[in-house]
Amino acid sequence: MDYYIYTNWKAGDKVDNKIHHWSCGDCRMGLGKHRNATKGENGVWIGPFTKRKQAKEFNEKYFTNIPIVNCKHCNKK
Repeated sequence: MDYYIYTNWKAGDKVDNKIHHWSCGDCRMGLGKHRNATKGENGVWIGPFTKRKQAKEFNEKYFTNIPIVNCKHCNKK
């Protein structure tokens, strides 16, 4: 099972990055739900990571000031 991180740098109220399971409707294997969106315009999908723990460790290393939370839609553990 693969996991992805989504970071959206344009969101004015951004307080965290989200971790998604690959099958999440928001994630769609790191392609996102907006098929015609310009990639990278608002944010990026990072991954895949084999384990959720790897995604969390990546976030801690490269986004030191942004916590990571589980997606409220897929909420895979």
